Amino acid sequence: MLSGASMFFMDKATDSKKTSKWSFLGVLFAVLAAFLFFSGSASAGGNAIDTADYIYFRIDTEINVLNDKSVLVKWSCGGGATSGSLSIYQGSVTDGTSSDSDGLVNGIVQIASQSLENAGANGSGCDGGESITASVSLGGWVSRTWASSITDTAGGFINRASMDYTIVVNGIVEQLGNTLTLNGTTASATYSGTVASQSYSNYSGTYKKYIAGSTDAGTVKGGADGYVNRTSSALTISATASQSVDFGASTDSDLDESSLLFGHVVTVSGYTNGSVRAGDSLSIVCSNGGAGSWYCPVPLAHTGTTAEYSYPSGGITSLTATYTDRTTGGDAQVASTITPPTPSGGGSYSESGTVPATPATPAVPATPATEETPAVPATPAIPATPATPASRGFVSLAALNLKEGDVVSAAGSDDPDVYIVNDWGYKRLFLNPAIFGFYGHLGGFNRVKNTSSTVRDTMVTSGLFRNCETNDAKVYGVEATGEDAGLLHWVNVSGDEAVAQDSEFFKKVFCINGNEFNWYSKGADYSSVGQVPAYSR
Repeated sequence: MLSGASMFFMDKATDSKKTSKWSFLGVLFAVLAAFLFFSGSASAGGNAIDTADYIYFRIDTEINVLNDKSVLVKWSCGGGATSGSLSIYQGSVTDGTSSDSDGLVNGIVQIASQSLENAGANGSGCDGGESITASVSLGGWVSRTWASSITDTAGGFINRASMDYTIVVNGIVEQLGNTLTLNGTTASATYSGTVASQSYSNYSGTYKKYIAGSTDAGTVKGGADGYVNRTSSALTISATASQSVDFGASTDSDLDESSLLFGHVVTVSGYTNGSVRAGDSLSIVCSNGGAGSWYCPVPLAHTGTTAEYSYPSGGITSLTATYTDRTTGGDAQVASTITPPTPSGGGSYSESGTVPATPATPAVPATPATEETPAVPATPAIPATPATPASRGFVSLAALNLKEGDVVSAAGSDDPDVYIVNDWGYKRLFLNPAIFGFYGHLGGFNRVKNTSSTVRDTMVTSGLFRNCETNDAKVYGVEATGEDAGLLHWVNVSGDEAVAQDSEFFKKVFCINGNEFNWYSKGADYSSVGQVPAYSR
């Protein structure tokens, strides 16, 4: 990232006027990481030193901030020799010392061309037209060396370079893969060794921590309130190369450390959906990480020690567990478990943790009147409430690491059936291997994604099909009549009636081709959506 830098001379007689000009241009042209040399000309050229000239060095950091920490600038000219070796001329000045003509520690080093530093016993000094090699160094930053030609002109800033920090923390991610903003508030990073300067900055477009670490073998600690601190391996600090660190960000930095663990994890036995809260007044919403675990970033200032589980459909509410309070960022992750009871009235919930669809309640016939009691009218039947993806905790296919059109199977479970999924959270069954063979573009069984039964059961199985190959508007319901056999029944209701009976109706309709449509035998029409069987293995 180092570019050539140019040096300029400025006439003392026009110093006041041109200094204002340079200050304006310095603001206008300041960019990422700049070593700049500037001046105005008073001589006609040649190598003779004009006694009213100055040489300027402007030293910026990689985040476009003047490095006002007393940098040391060395230079040589008159033959292109490197700094520190024998040459026609050599000189050095530290920012803010008496040799710095402005006497300020401001990241800009100003040397009078007639000074001993520029016109010493080693030679005739530096002047316009000569080649120059310069370097800048300061503990905590990477030293820079560059070569250019001194331009005898009143022009503005031209070439720029940077002075990198010795340590850059590129990012921090929590254990579910979400990025925590590294700004010193949401997430932070510190170095255990000696630090000359440090800063959080999003100058590069992403918040990072920049550290001028000047001692070797220290470690970087990454942390965030509600998470477990993570400490890096020991760093090698060098004046010739920057050392980078990240915590779970996968930036291919020198040290790729693991992500931060949540302070608390709550497991709900046998359940993968619902919600968990923890912390003071149960104000912390925990993230569902799948497999029945919720992750809670409870701040250290919270003293509450209760976690509560609630099922979204109301089947289970206010189930709690207690946990141990964490008091420091270095405390280990705290785990607790909530074990829901068996549902009232017997039975059980599914292994995937979903509450099954509410079954239909049969009608109660009317009771005729007797001499002692009046007649009791009949009670109408209450239809079953079908399960929906939302009721099972479905958010998106991306959250399940899937996309529309993926073919999935939980091969190791008691249901090895093959399904294809849609964006709405529904899946359709390939009832027979022959049917799967009608869709060669899916790539066959070698392209089936193996998934867990939990992921599979988060999506609801639909038995609604339409022959899209012939653009037939009729929607059919499939009835499984055997292990690998079935019938199609036309759902003979209008679209408005279908939606009135099931608001998710058209989200459940899957396209099939002519081969599959013709494979099925056809059964009697259905006169309502409720007649479409719900498939279960």
